[in-house]
Amino acid sequence: MARPSFRPNRANIAGFLRSPETRALIERKTRAAEAAASDAAKADGWGGQFRTDVETGDARARGAVIGDYSTPYPEVSRRALLRGLDAARGAE
Repeated sequence: MARPSFRPNRANIAGFLRSPETRALIERKTRAAEAAASDAAKADGWGGQFRTDVETGDARARGAVIGDYSTPYPEVSRRALLRGLDAARGAE
């Protein structure tokens, strides 16, 4: 019996990833994760100074939330970032 094969349509995938709607979604989700991580860090008694990096160039779109600069403890930053990611799932 032949196994079904999956062949992704690269042109459609690239078009989807380059669409303005997808780029806006990436930026919204990244900013929501940063705000939620900051709130989580502040709730733990830290400053919540996260940095957001959103790049929407011609070739790709990406977003990143970079750790809490107000704490010397990486586990505090990591915990706040994980809570921020969980909160950003529900953000529209």
